Amino acid sequence: MFVPGDKVFYPFHGAGEIRGLEERDFLGEKREYYIIHFPLTDTTIMVPINNTEHLGLRYLSDEKDIKKCFEIIAKEASELEEDWKVRYKKHQDMLKSGRILEIAEVIRNLFDRNRIKELSSTEKKLYNNAIDMLISEIALSVGKNKDEVRSEMVRMLESRA
Repeated sequence: MFVPGDKVFYPFHGAGEIRGLEERDFLGEKREYYIIHFPLTDTTIMVPINNTEHLGLRYLSDEKDIKKCFEIIAKEASELEEDWKVRYKKHQDMLKSGRILEIAEVIRNLFDRNRIKELSSTEKKLYNNAIDMLISEIALSVGKNKDEVRSEMVRMLESRA
């Protein structure tokens, strides 16, 4: 169970901090919720406590996994799916998992795909969401400014382009 002050990751929202717990009435039933604030977007949401594992709420990754992310981003994608619908679904599922290494793979794959052929607007949005999620987690995990993290990531991607 998370407690106020814990730094967490929530898929499609990124990294945030548990600000508190709150009980609310939902369809006549009392439920407890985590109040989570996301500094990158300056938003706050409520997540039901009894459903956190299914929803992918987790503690932030450690430095070892963050280092692995940069290793993934530094290497070219080995195989790029040609069918954009299949590629989009696969990447969306990877982001939904909330696993930091899969988020890094999505970034690398879509960056490499864009070098071959410009991404569709749907895939560009997915790519930007993945970057924002990863940046928010790394910045909050290691205490860096999000702009520093973004610059480092862009520099790494472009250095192999």
